Amino acid sequence: MRPKRFRWLGVEESSRAELQLRAAARQQEAVAHLGQQALSGVSRGDLFQAAATLLARGLDVEFSDVLELKPEHRSLLLRAGTGWREGSIGRTLVAADSGGLAGYILSAAGPLVLEDPAVETRFSLPPHLEAHAIISGVCVAVQGRERPWGVLGAYSAQPREFSGPDVLFVQALAHVLATALERARVEEALRKSEEHFRSLTENASDIVTILGDDGIIRYTSPSVERLLGYSTSELLGRNAFEFIHPNDLASVMEALADAIQKPGTPQIAEFRFKHADQTWRVLESIGQAKLDQPNAYSVIVNSRDVTERVRQEEVLRTSKQRLRTVVAGAPVIFFSLDPRGVFTLAEGKGLLSLGVRPGLLVGKSFFELLGDLPQAVADVRRALAGESVTARVELFGFEFEAQYSPVRERDGTITGVVGVATDITERRRAEDALRRADVASRTLVQQAPFGIFRAAPDGTLLSVNPALVEMLRYGSEAELLQRHLDRDVFKDPSARARYVTQLNETTAAAETQATWRRRDGETMTVRLYGRAVRLEDGRVECHEVFAEDVSERRGLEEQLRQAQKMEAIGQLTGGIAHDFNNLLTIILANAELLARGPDEASLRDIVSAAVSGRLMVNQLLGFARRSTLSLEPVHLGPVVNDLAAVLRRVLPADIELLVFADEDLPEVAADGHAIEQILLNLVNNARDAMPEGGVLRLETSCTWISDAQREVLGPGAASEYVCLAVDDTGAGMDEATRQRAFEPFFTTKPVGKGTGLGLATVYGLIKQHGGFVQIDSAPGAGTRLRVYFPVAEEAARRRASGVHVLETEVPKGKETILVVEDQAQLRRATVYTLERAGYSVLSAGDGIEALHLLRQHPEPIDLVFSDLVMGRLGGRGLYQIDRREGRSTPFLFTSGYAGAGRGEDPLDPALPFLPKPWTSADLLARVRATLDAAKSPSPRS
Repeated sequence: MRPKRFRWLGVEESSRAELQLRAAARQQEAVAHLGQQALSGVSRGDLFQAAATLLARGLDVEFSDVLELKPEHRSLLLRAGTGWREGSIGRTLVAADSGGLAGYILSAAGPLVLEDPAVETRFSLPPHLEAHAIISGVCVAVQGRERPWGVLGAYSAQPREFSGPDVLFVQALAHVLATALERARVEEALRKSEEHFRSLTENASDIVTILGDDGIIRYTSPSVERLLGYSTSELLGRNAFEFIHPNDLASVMEALADAIQKPGTPQIAEFRFKHADQTWRVLESIGQAKLDQPNAYSVIVNSRDVTERVRQEEVLRTSKQRLRTVVAGAPVIFFSLDPRGVFTLAEGKGLLSLGVRPGLLVGKSFFELLGDLPQAVADVRRALAGESVTARVELFGFEFEAQYSPVRERDGTITGVVGVATDITERRRAEDALRRADVASRTLVQQAPFGIFRAAPDGTLLSVNPALVEMLRYGSEAELLQRHLDRDVFKDPSARARYVTQLNETTAAAETQATWRRRDGETMTVRLYGRAVRLEDGRVECHEVFAEDVSERRGLEEQLRQAQKMEAIGQLTGGIAHDFNNLLTIILANAELLARGPDEASLRDIVSAAVSGRLMVNQLLGFARRSTLSLEPVHLGPVVNDLAAVLRRVLPADIELLVFADEDLPEVAADGHAIEQILLNLVNNARDAMPEGGVLRLETSCTWISDAQREVLGPGAASEYVCLAVDDTGAGMDEATRQRAFEPFFTTKPVGKGTGLGLATVYGLIKQHGGFVQIDSAPGAGTRLRVYFPVAEEAARRRASGVHVLETEVPKGKETILVVEDQAQLRRATVYTLERAGYSVLSAGDGIEALHLLRQHPEPIDLVFSDLVMGRLGGRGLYQIDRREGRSTPFLFTSGYAGAGRGEDPLDPALPFLPKPWTSADLLARVRATLDAAKSPSPRS
């Protein structure tokens, strides 16, 4: 075997010209084919494989390879080749260091011919060459413009000499391959650059536009649709000036002309551009022109939507202007000092107070100007040392509140002081005035003759004045503050609850009257006038209330009211005496007729006269009584009709009385005697208003009030009322008189002709009924006065449900009844009436006889029907003895007095009572009801 060696290729002439020509033709064809492959744009892998295949075919060798350099890994990868074992391509790595064949080729100046690897000491063969026992070959570096791409080689396992044309062929293929790879690299870089540019233009917040020198849009980036709402197709070919605000056209055209005159020089413009939604957007554009061809320019413009920025700048500008205006008009001084205490800013209206113009202090030293104010100088030095300071300074009679704050850089270095001095001269004067007013108010409260207190909504006293302490007879303010309004002051806690509701439901002051308890338990009547104090959120913080003791005045008013009643009784006396004489005459005459023989007509006349007498007695008792109101369901129509006969006795003959009283109206919650007093007072007023005669009209009707009227009347107002209207044709009232008509003691009558309590009494009684009253009057047009009584709840329910109460027959009985009456005739009539109803009746002439029967009668007595007032032991005493002796006999009392005996306390309301005079039906109904109640599970004794 001949020795193997490597040598640099020398060009030798072959004697076999034909073979060389054929080989040269084949090699030229291979180079051309590889060039065509490169131009066709095949992938890099296909290009590598084509080069390897053409190389093996052109040199007629078994093996060829393309090793691609991987600089980042300092190795080469077998990317393509022929003849190698399966799985080698794409997986075989070759070291790129200089100790190996590949590394040596990459650093060599030219191609290398491999003749005898066994004797080579400069490098070693790659593993894939050794694996195939390669002994000859030729290889060359594929050199790019900036770096080598790899190594191209052809190999044989047989001895082989490679001629000069062979080497040139390998170099030619390597050059074509390198050129193709370089071109692919440039194209790839260009493609990526274009993609990057496209991505930037499509996703950028700016719009890229290319304009012709005539303003025609030749190109616009896709971002225009996102920012201005137009698709690119809508803008291409359009003139940009069509979309620019008319007021901005001049500046934009000027900028375009400048760009064309100075190609390559950027021009800036800000203008309004019409959005697709027809609104205007502000664009900030920068563009420059380039010469496309002689006398033809295009302008590349980059535009940014700055609408929001412009708006914010405008807001900021306005805010600064407003701040500047505030600073100029506010009684403050804004200032800043440098580290040496020199003014760098001094602004504000507060300077005018000192007689200094704004800006005059700039450049002057704080310490020199205010050196005679050691406290101010010390405060500034503290601020320059890093401390925030607030202090008051007095300058030339003006007082300022100054705040000094250090100015720090990022590293903490203090570079000066900023401050604000507020002129508080007027505020201080106002505070002093308020303090003096507060002291005066406290003095007024402490010395006020009325009680004044503040209380929490739950009734806890928060503050009281001395007058209230004295009014309630406590020893000190501290002692009273420990008390509670509900527990210790108000006699009826529900009254305070109603007043608190009244206070909370209005923003104005509210007034009421209430009964209070003093420390010693004595009651007093007070007039309360107060308001609710509210927090900013509307919640009630407390109540402030004035309290006036009106107990004495209330008593005087009651006495005057009673005197007014007695005046009315005096006016009635003549007519009632005349009526009583007529009634007595009727009774006597018919009684004589009955004595001669039975006569049914005479009996009816006697009964009618007695009923009329009872009505007149009840009226007299009601006019003279002093008791509180007893509200019961009352039919207003019959009351008015019954009283009409009496009223005609009061009125003179020249006054015509017309009565239109509907007796089918719903019941009202009222006191019958109070209604009579109200009507009598109104009739008396109407009579006095018609001294020369006229017409007096009484009318009743049912009415409903609206929601608006209910709001005026206040919470708890009813919806349905029965109206009693009193109309006269008298002189009438002017507006001033009408406004004061219900004031106590106000009268237009001559002295001695009136007390001024008539309408005031009416007003008070109506308010106690929960009703209201209205007056319509005008001078010369008469007066219409309407009184509204709320419909009784039970009546309202019956009317709402359509249920009507039917009169039933008075039931009878068989029980044993003891009648106690000192008037023999009345006692006989009572016994006779009860016996006819089926009862077993015993009788006694006074309480002593009755007590004997209660003790001795063999059978239990089921009911005692007793007069209250008798000569020996009245009904009340009989009842008390019966209870003390252990009996529980039911009692039904009767009396001709209003609820009690002469000079005695009122009868317990729980005890059954039948007022005299009564009819048989009244007696039997009340007896039956009392007996049934006594038999019920919880009898009342």
